Amino acid sequence: MLYLGLTFLLSIFLILETSAFSMPFLIIGLIAVTVVFKNYISFLFALVFGIMLDVLTFKTIGISSFLFIILVFIIFSYQKKFEITTNYFVIFASFLAGLIFSFIFGLNHIIFQSIVSVVLGVTAFQFLKKINIEKQISNS
Repeated sequence: MLYLGLTFLLSIFLILETSAFSMPFLIIGLIAVTVVFKNYISFLFALVFGIMLDVLTFKTIGISSFLFIILVFIIFSYQKKFEITTNYFVIFASFLAGLIFSFIFGLNHIIFQSIVSVVLGVTAFQFLKKINIEKQISNS
């Protein structure tokens, strides 16, 4: 049930990114999902949603998924060195990922989009953290 909910959330981010806004919503969602749940299913989400993003935006297939998988790998690599379930890590990761994603794909207003990515990233992180805490309480 959790994976279905995460798939729905990432699908909403995918729809928003491809149809309405040129913001990196999907990368923000992947950061939040990876940081909160620390589950290796994030690699599958990165692959599948990256390919779907490339197909829907008519980009070379595999570029977004490669970037997403590298991002998830870096987050898992720093999991043991840093406390990744904090707002500070999400702020840093969202800003840097939004900056790199916007630069690679040639989006306009890179700094503004990165700042908005931070706000959306922290919001998604807090929402998913609350869901995860409620799930743990109900399982106890």
